[in-house]
Amino acid sequence: MSQIIIETDAIKKATLYFFALVGIVAMVSMIALSTMDHFSSRQVQPVIVPEVAAPTPAPAPTIVPASAYPSVLEFTVLSTTVSNGHYTVYTTTGQTLYMPDYASWNSLWPRHSYIGTITGAETNGALDISTINLISTPSSYPLYYHYNLNYYQYDGRTIDPVAWKETLGHQVIEGRPPHFPEEEFYQS
Repeated sequence: MSQIIIETDAIKKATLYFFALVGIVAMVSMIALSTMDHFSSRQVQPVIVPEVAAPTPAPAPTIVPASAYPSVLEFTVLSTTVSNGHYTVYTTTGQTLYMPDYASWNSLWPRHSYIGTITGAETNGALDISTINLISTPSSYPLYYHYNLNYYQYDGRTIDPVAWKETLGHQVIEGRPPHFPEEEFYQS
């Protein structure tokens, strides 16, 4: 009988060379693919050829706005309240003002006009006000008086007798009108 002898050392060497060759080919292909990917993902930048033209004018200077505060605000009081820990004033134009202290807040009257200095603004849109001065008070004339069973209208300068119907809807003060000339009205 004949015997077949297989050299396993030669098979091992051939297998090792085969896997080494496959590994080298795999590494070379990975390097080639990554290089191609790198260069293909780069975008080509367009070349801009400058035109020969007139010189461009210098840009206008940037205007930096001055600080908005302090500034002056003229307002007429609609109402006052204390809310969220602030002495608050609501104006006839819809603004909300925060007063710095109780004394300045307590001195404001509805329908009176004031001027104040804005010192800042809150995140809710309310303005912080200080240095408040009275500008004008509402006109309270004519005043009506009831004296000695007669009604009188006082406009700040003169006193005129009026009918009871003219006083309807107005506040009537019981008493003698200011600068009332007693003898003039009783002689007629």
